[in-house]
Amino acid sequence: MAQAHTSSSVDSSSTQSIGAIFPSEIQNQILRHLDRKSLINLRGTNRTYRDTVDGCQCIWKIHHDERWSNGKCRNTWLATKGLTHWSSTNNWTLHAKKFEDEDWFGEFLRRSRLDQSVHSKLMNLTMEYSQTLWYDLMVEGKDIVDCLKSIIAKEKESLSWSLHERTPLQVTAEKALLGISRCIALQEWKFLHDPTVKQFKLVERLQLEDGAMTIAKFCEPVKDIITHDKIHQFEEYTVQELDSLAEIVKNRLNSRFYASIEEKHSIMTVVEEMKFLFDSSGEFDDVFKGNVDDYYDAKNSLISQCLRRRTGIPIMLAVIYTSIVWRVCGVQMDIIGLPGHVVLGVPFDGIPDSARVFVDPFNGGRILSYADCAEIVTGYNIAFHPRMVTPLSNEKVWERTVANLIQSHSMRTSELDNDDGLPFYYVLRFLLSDNVFLVKNFTELVKASQWYYSSDR
Repeated sequence: MAQAHTSSSVDSSSTQSIGAIFPSEIQNQILRHLDRKSLINLRGTNRTYRDTVDGCQCIWKIHHDERWSNGKCRNTWLATKGLTHWSSTNNWTLHAKKFEDEDWFGEFLRRSRLDQSVHSKLMNLTMEYSQTLWYDLMVEGKDIVDCLKSIIAKEKESLSWSLHERTPLQVTAEKALLGISRCIALQEWKFLHDPTVKQFKLVERLQLEDGAMTIAKFCEPVKDIITHDKIHQFEEYTVQELDSLAEIVKNRLNSRFYASIEEKHSIMTVVEEMKFLFDSSGEFDDVFKGNVDDYYDAKNSLISQCLRRRTGIPIMLAVIYTSIVWRVCGVQMDIIGLPGHVVLGVPFDGIPDSARVFVDPFNGGRILSYADCAEIVTGYNIAFHPRMVTPLSNEKVWERTVANLIQSHSMRTSELDNDDGLPFYYVLRFLLSDNVFLVKNFTELVKASQWYYSSDR
């Protein structure tokens, strides 16, 4: 008996000292080969292993990222432009950073416990709507997106025999997922419209594409959110695609003029070169063109869809055009909202509007004169006035985009209409300037009308 006790003591002693035998780099390499369950079991062996496992933050970050594609600890495009700081000072939660101290093990445990609570909350909501329960669920934002998607996938498997039926739990999970998506978009929308954002000295870094992407987030159907690894995954695609198109233009210009990579080309040189991206008569096959065949398709107003399909309405093609030009030469072109049409104006200080140059991305990137703009307006039987070539602010461009979406969705039944019959164009009105500041923080958003509780089929 004494011998067994001695052997146990020796094993315990050697186990406790094993952490001191190997350098931390070697320990990390060994622990990398263990799955999450094995790491948890190893952690329970003794205090030394517990401290060793808890201290391997890089390993827990790997396991965290493998298990969850979404979460508040992951920065978004706008977060790099001041959104996270704005959120924390304006009582919003969806972008506020809870995770500050690089404790990936603690974050892993928190997310695991959170996942366990989601199922029971959803079950309670399927039986009876409760504003308190709904708030408790929605307030977690991106941190429960992966769990909701997992629940939806399992519910679909249980109904594999039916392509159209959905379980009550699946319906509730989809509503929560879509609600979180739209809450995130609305919060970003408020950030973009908040005049106090100027104090962060980031206004010059906010571009037209930022608001266009936020609008696309608000309109993303739940089936796309479920399909993609990350919520609003198209945001990353949109930025990469605009960067790629700008790089093509830069390379063409540099090869033509033998310029260095750092050299900036004049705005008129860039405008001339941009024709190859918008003129179908050129040598480039994948050109952007106006969608004259299905003008009122809502996809024509969404930047991600326009980039994928290479077609859209004038205002969104103008946003894409100026986003590329800005990347090429650092010039922000003016969006000109003519009655019935949208063109771009080349900014020139100190010259009259009558001498300015304009561009029509909807019609092959054609270069226009002041007289051409007047002719476009009179073509709609409207008397032309010089103030019609006054540039639109970013906010006006975004609001005009929303108005176009409202018109598109009001003309046809939308897949984004509410299960209970609420049309999506009604939901879109939350993005109009008269409504955007009615909801001051996330708590008030959850207490607002049930726009967030809609789901596409």
